[in-house]
Amino acid sequence: MIASTPVRLLSLAIVALVVIVGIRGIVGGFALGGHMLDTSSGAHSSAAAGEQTPGVVAYVLDGDTVQVTTDDGRDVRVRFLGISAPEVPHPGKSGECYGGLSTRHLRRLLPAGTHVTLVSDPTQDNVDTYGRWLRYVQAAGRDIGAIQIRSGSAAARDSSTPVSRHSTYTQLEDQARGRSTGMWSACR
Repeated sequence: MIASTPVRLLSLAIVALVVIVGIRGIVGGFALGGHMLDTSSGAHSSAAAGEQTPGVVAYVLDGDTVQVTTDDGRDVRVRFLGISAPEVPHPGKSGECYGGLSTRHLRRLLPAGTHVTLVSDPTQDNVDTYGRWLRYVQAAGRDIGAIQIRSGSAAARDSSTPVSRHSTYTQLEDQARGRSTGMWSACR
C-alpha cells in the first residue's frame, strides 16, 4: 500500500530531523574539544561516576587544583581526580618544567566565574590529606582533566586504586606523548 502524500512528507521530515540532530551532536562534540568523550553523557557518564556538585570557579591555583564556590555557598579547594600537572614554585620548593604553562592553560579553560560540575568517583576518597575535595571537573559538559591531559598540560595519574577514568586518561596521555604536545616536547 502506498502512503498518502502528507504521511510521506511527515516521514521525510522526521528522518531529516533525526539526521540533522545526529550531525549536530557529532560536530558539536568534536568542536568542543575534539573528542566525543568530553561530553557528560559519554563513556564515563557523570551520573554513573558519582555525586555531582555544581559551583563556580573562584580561581585556579595550579594545573590540577582550583578553588570553587559551590551553589550552596561552600568555598572548596578541588584537586582534579586522575591527573597530575607539573608543580609550580612554592616557598622552599622550585617549580617543575611546564608548571606555569600548565596553570596558564587551566586558567584559560576555567577563568574565574566559570560554572562547573564537580563529580566524585565512588572508587576514590572524597577528600585528600590536605582537605582538598577529590573530583573530576566538568564545564559545559567537557571533562577538563581530559583536556589538560590531551593538551600535554598534565599526565594521567597513577594511584594504588585507579580512578574510574584511568584507561581513558592513559590513552589521552599516550596520544599527547605521541604528538609531542605540551610538556612532552618542552620538558625532555
